Amino acid sequence: MRIRVRSIPALAAGSVLLILCLAPGCSGEAAPAANPGGPVRGGTAVLGSIADVDSWNEYVSQQAFAGQVLRRVFLRLAQETADGLESPDAFEPLLAESWSFGDDGRSLTFRLRAATWSDGVPVTAADVRFTWLAQTSEHVPWIAAASKSRITDVEVVDERTVTFHFDGAYPYRFADAVEGGIVPEHAFGAVPFERWATHDWSTVRIGSGPFVLERHARQQEIVLARNPRYFREGLPWLDRVVVRVVPDALSLTTQLLAGEIDWLERIGPRDAARLGTSGEVRVVSFPAPKYDFLGWNATRPPLDDPEVRRALSLAIDRQAIVDEMLYGFGRVAKAPVPSFWWGAADTFEALPYDPDRAREILAARGFAVRRQDGTTAPGRPLGLELLTNAGNALREDVLVKIQDHLARVGVAVDVRPLEMKAMREQVSSLAYDGYLGGWTFAGKVDLRSLFGSGLVPPAGMNVVAYASPEADRLLDALEGADTWEAMAAPLVALEERIHADQPYTFLYEPDGLVAHAPRLAGVTIDVPADPLARLERFWIADRP
Repeated sequence: MRIRVRSIPALAAGSVLLILCLAPGCSGEAAPAANPGGPVRGGTAVLGSIADVDSWNEYVSQQAFAGQVLRRVFLRLAQETADGLESPDAFEPLLAESWSFGDDGRSLTFRLRAATWSDGVPVTAADVRFTWLAQTSEHVPWIAAASKSRITDVEVVDERTVTFHFDGAYPYRFADAVEGGIVPEHAFGAVPFERWATHDWSTVRIGSGPFVLERHARQQEIVLARNPRYFREGLPWLDRVVVRVVPDALSLTTQLLAGEIDWLERIGPRDAARLGTSGEVRVVSFPAPKYDFLGWNATRPPLDDPEVRRALSLAIDRQAIVDEMLYGFGRVAKAPVPSFWWGAADTFEALPYDPDRAREILAARGFAVRRQDGTTAPGRPLGLELLTNAGNALREDVLVKIQDHLARVGVAVDVRPLEMKAMREQVSSLAYDGYLGGWTFAGKVDLRSLFGSGLVPPAGMNVVAYASPEADRLLDALEGADTWEAMAAPLVALEERIHADQPYTFLYEPDGLVAHAPRLAGVTIDVPADPLARLERFWIADRP
């Protein structure tokens, strides 16, 4: 995995340092010279966030940031590693110390480590079964409940041994089993599942992770304290982690530059480029499991024609968007699987920027096209309205750029930013021509939900109404595969089919971006979906 660090003043504006991490714990920065002996215990790191934690129970939370924080409090049985970009079975032990599959492939047994909750109560197999009962309860609105749909039972073998039973052998068994943090039955079990969605979970101040909740002032501040009973002796290095909630991104950036906060995620590419040359902070970029796209409504002619969709893709200079709008923090997207993911096909390239070919296709379909000399050939006019979520400055700017690119071939575009809720409603009801959106993936890439012909909203997230008998057949083959090897051929064929049909114009894969103060040392980002996965190893470098 490549971590890119912009460390000023050593690097000039626009330059990039590439570091290839070949061993566990490889970081995008060297140990600070002020502490040649290594990490120092103690101190407080202050993180900035525009979002607050909506619930201290992962299974009722609807928020990605809350999930990141809760992962530091309630550990999973195992978590993905950096090698997960190249291997689907790359996990490291957390609450489980070992595991093994049954001979028939329909069971998976975990041996728990001798860990305790922060109140001294042992973590047991009963906690694992209780967590599964919560995850699958009809009363608990967990957004990832589908990951447990093929688990038929979770059996307590003894206090430290638990077996997951599945309805059959399939590749995602391990990922599905370890999805979600284990919660303590002796605390969470006191609240009936029917009341989980409304209960105030901030009153539960215990956990199994490196930190536990100490205080939460809503919309202001979260304080996490070091868990003295954490199973990894000596960790975490920090005594406390404070999350300062400020709903204004510009204010958070100002506080970072002033040294008032130490860490800021989800910064925009323009801010990353500026911060990286400030001399005050370090910017780390890393491959993130996400991409942005233009989705074309296949229920509206001529967008039901794959060749028209191909022409629109050919007319958009996506490399220019990456260079000019992402400031190089990303790459052109080409397919429904992120390019650095283990399952990404290498049998085809991204469509090129080819406005002449786009003109040929559109002219053959009877549309008026704008020639290179600025004149317009006869034909029917083609006009489109493109939506995106208002307030996302990058997407709004990208749409203006796309508006210009499409105008060069004679396609008139009306850009319409909408409030997120209104946009979702319009897109879900297929009341649009095209929209700029994005998907972020965690654990696995669910192509059935995105491209299955029977999963148009509200049944799924096929928001472009894509329908292809071949794609449906390949999706069936994927779901019927019992090993990763058996998935390979239909997965590549599916990517090729979607690439040919262009239900999306795959635009770009933006890098994940984090900025942090130089005093925050030990920063390692090797789990793309979870930049704070190594928070327990962060430390303060300027302490005496």
